[in-house]
Amino acid sequence: MCGIVGYIGHRNCFPILIKGLKRVEYRGYDSVGLALLSRDSFEVFKKVGKVNELEGEISNLSSNSCLGIAHTRWATHGGITEENAHPHVDCSKGIAIVHNGIIENCNELKEELILKGHTFLSETDSEIIAHILEEEYKSNKDYIKATLNTVSKLKGSFALLAVIKDLELIIGARLDSPLTIGIGKDEYFVSSDILSFIEYTDDVIFLNNREVCFIKRDSLTLMNFDGSEIKRDIVKVAKELSDLSNKVFEHYTLKEIHEQTQVVRLALLQDEKRFKTFLEGIKRAKKIYFTGCGTSYHACVLATYLLAKFPKLTSEALIASEFDSIFELIDKDTLLIAISQSGETADLLSCVREAKAKGAKVFALVNNVNSSLVREVDLFLPLNCGPEVGVAATKSFIAQLALLYLISLSLKGDNSMIKELYNLSNSIEEVLKLEEDIKRLALKYKDSKDFYFIGRALHYPIALEGALKLKELSYIHAEGLAAGELKHGPLALISDGTPTLAINPSDETYQRTLNNASEMKARGAKIIGLSDENNSLYDDFIKIPKVMEVFYPIIEVIPLQLLAYYVTLQRKLNPDYPRNLAKSVTVP
Repeated sequence: MCGIVGYIGHRNCFPILIKGLKRVEYRGYDSVGLALLSRDSFEVFKKVGKVNELEGEISNLSSNSCLGIAHTRWATHGGITEENAHPHVDCSKGIAIVHNGIIENCNELKEELILKGHTFLSETDSEIIAHILEEEYKSNKDYIKATLNTVSKLKGSFALLAVIKDLELIIGARLDSPLTIGIGKDEYFVSSDILSFIEYTDDVIFLNNREVCFIKRDSLTLMNFDGSEIKRDIVKVAKELSDLSNKVFEHYTLKEIHEQTQVVRLALLQDEKRFKTFLEGIKRAKKIYFTGCGTSYHACVLATYLLAKFPKLTSEALIASEFDSIFELIDKDTLLIAISQSGETADLLSCVREAKAKGAKVFALVNNVNSSLVREVDLFLPLNCGPEVGVAATKSFIAQLALLYLISLSLKGDNSMIKELYNLSNSIEEVLKLEEDIKRLALKYKDSKDFYFIGRALHYPIALEGALKLKELSYIHAEGLAAGELKHGPLALISDGTPTLAINPSDETYQRTLNNASEMKARGAKIIGLSDENNSLYDDFIKIPKVMEVFYPIIEVIPLQLLAYYVTLQRKLNPDYPRNLAKSVTVP
């Protein structure tokens, strides 16, 4: 969610900060702000709205500051107002901070500060950081001690940057929220996301948990929260700027849907030794759990079907936010496999840490190989699908599915099916040719109040994913249902004209799903059939190519993504930035 960007160096920082904020817009936000520090002034600019709106208001800025911090906020504490936007300043207006995370002991600290005479201008938990730092710095004028004393008082999660008016440096600190430092020549960039500065440098240092940094134009000092200095190697990361352009596509979401022709092959490009070790870890485990959030959780559900179907292994999928309910079952014989696009989701990282504390092995499938998740787990496999900017996961889901199929089939030792998996790119290309047909469907159903997706077995998680895509992009109420469960309650929701999409390729589930769709049609539903075979029962039909039966989930999710995208356009909404949602949920 919230994006943090900072710069200190020899250039005018305003365009660097603005460009950096635009790079992290995909994370979701409701307000924006920045603080610029120069020798004779300290200026803070904030606005509810988008980065380009703030840029337009202050584009004629005369100052040539070479030091600044900036922020995109996603509201957690306090409403969406200019007062609650970051940066926040202290009483003297000599300190400014930006913060991502949650300060759990905010109320207690705020009461103490009010008794000492501090006045607060916002409803946020973040503002207390500026006031604590003010209090500590006023006491001894030692910015290192002031910083260490400040972070020692904070409970919760945070990545924060601070600037002090009479010092030319940026202070940073991290606890359970990401913060990365980019290293240039006589300049430093610091951000919650490498994408914000990757065009300037690919040399980075990752700040670990319970670490602080003090960044001057010509030096960088790293410390633990206890004050001991740290030496950290510079890491070179891959530059992927070309992937950030949406080129000829109107939106990143559509661009990323179309990139799926290559995603399957890229996901299957795994280091042989690492992949073998991953498989051996699964074989040794006595208990296997999958966990993820949102779309990644749907991949987890499919994973349990695949492990049962191919290597005949028992596993369980749990939503990360609910995982603590079974912590008593986790022990040294457990393997937890975490699935994530960003690798920064707070609930997921909490599961990983708790599982490791109980002696479990923890593996991951993750797209962002520079993420906190990668540094926490025992072993990971990359999704290799490149940056995903659209808030709604599309290509990362296909990559997750492809890699889960590869794992399951490799555990079974079925090389012929693995070869078929590699060839799915051609079928995906065929599916994308359905775009015009799906546009017509979107126009027909754009005003629906409810929308249902049904499927059985391997198709049930795809029904869940189809519903999620439609609801998060178009704001239509949508549900994914196990087709066999309709008689146990959901049929009561069906009325005349209710659209229902039946995921129904010609496999072992075909006739039973058709029977369930018939039950819904008898109660007034409009049935959209998604299949390789048409049927007179369908009011509308989306024809997908025939593939090996077990691989239908990979290709059938793409029409559902396109349907959600085009319904969203018909409703005059922006599919890249759905309301109230963020790409990476870094607070629990």
